[in-house]
Amino acid sequence: MQILKKGEKVGIYCFYIAILIHLFIMCEEFSMWDMPLRGRLLQLAFVLCAVKIVTTYYERYEWILMGLVGALSIAAYLASAEKYIAYVAVMIFAAKSVDMGQILDYITWEVFLAIIIIPVLALIGVGGVVVDTRDYGRGIVESRYPLGFSHANNLHGTLWYLFAMLTYIFKDRFDWRHYAVMAVINAGLFYLTRSRAGFIVAGIIILAGLAYRYCKEAVFDRIWVYIAGMAAFLVVIVLTFISVSVDCFNSYGPVLKKLDSLTTGRLSLAYQSAYIGEWKPLSPGGSHAYAVDNGFAGVPADYGYIVAIVFIAFIIWLMIRVTIKREGILYIIVLTTVLYTFMEKTYVINDAYMLSNLMYVVAMILLGNAKNETEEHKA
Repeated sequence: MQILKKGEKVGIYCFYIAILIHLFIMCEEFSMWDMPLRGRLLQLAFVLCAVKIVTTYYERYEWILMGLVGALSIAAYLASAEKYIAYVAVMIFAAKSVDMGQILDYITWEVFLAIIIIPVLALIGVGGVVVDTRDYGRGIVESRYPLGFSHANNLHGTLWYLFAMLTYIFKDRFDWRHYAVMAVINAGLFYLTRSRAGFIVAGIIILAGLAYRYCKEAVFDRIWVYIAGMAAFLVVIVLTFISVSVDCFNSYGPVLKKLDSLTTGRLSLAYQSAYIGEWKPLSPGGSHAYAVDNGFAGVPADYGYIVAIVFIAFIIWLMIRVTIKREGILYIIVLTTVLYTFMEKTYVINDAYMLSNLMYVVAMILLGNAKNETEEHKA
C-alpha cells in the first residue's frame, strides 16, 4: 500500500534533507554551541520524514505497526508532553527503500568533521572549554579534556560512533594497520577523557573489525557470538532491574557493591532517582533527585514503563534480524550501544541525539536493505 504513488523521488529528497537536519542538530548538541530555532528544525525534519512515508510502499503489516507506534507516541505525548518518541519512529520508518549507503556516508563525514572542527574551535578560543577540572563522581578532583564537546564522555562517545561507522562501511577493506591506528587513537583519547565506557565500546568495535577481517567464518558465521551477545543484553537488563529495585547501600552483597563502585555509582543512583515502585505507564516517575546515567533505567523513569517495554522489544527485534542476516558488525554495533546505554543515558531518546543512537541507525540500515524486496513485490 502506498498513499501517494507518484512522489517517490520527492520523498527521497525530503528524507535526505531531514537526515542532514538531524546531523547538524546532533553535532551541535555534542558541542557547546547553541543552534537557533532547533525545535522548529526538528519539526521540519519530522514533516519531511512524514512526506517520505506517504510516498513509500509498505506492506499491510508495516502500516499496522506504524499505526500502533503512532498511537503509543500520541498517548505518551498526552501523558508526558514528550514528542520525541514519534520523531524517532517516523525517522526510522521513513528509511524504507532508501539508499542507506549514501546516508551512512553523510553521517560518517559529518561526525568526522565534527570531531575535528569542534576541538579546533575550542583550542583557538571560540568554542567550548578545552579542559574541565572537577569531581566526576569518583571521589577525587581530576582534569579531563572535553575539547569543546559538552562533556569528555561525549567526545569519546563520538569517537566510538565514528569507529563504528567506519568499521561497518569499510569492513571488507580495512586491515590490521587501520585498526592499529584506531587503537592508538582510542588509547590516546582515553588519556584525555578518562571515559572508561567510551574506551571499552570503541575497543570492542576495533576487535570486531579485526575478527571480521581475519576470522569471519570462525566468529561471525557461527551462532555462538550472537547467543553471547543476547546473554550480555540479558545481564544488562537484569542488573538494571536490580538497580531500580534494591537499595545498594543496605541490601546489596559484596559483588554488586563492587560493581556499583566500578560503574561509578550507576546502580545506586538508579535506585535513588528511578525507583521501580514510582514508575508510571506513560509519564515520568521516580524522584529524579540525581542524574540517572543508566539509559535503561532512564527510559521508564522519563517516559513510563510501557515505552521501556517497547524499547527493549525493539532491541530484541534488532538482534534477531541481524542474527538471521549474520550481519556480525551490525550486531556488535547494537551490542556496544546496549553497553554504552547502560553506562550513559546520552544516546537513548531525546531531542538532540536521535540520530546518534546507533540502534536507530542499524534499524534504518535494515529497512533500507529491504529496497530490492519491495521493488520485486511491486513488479
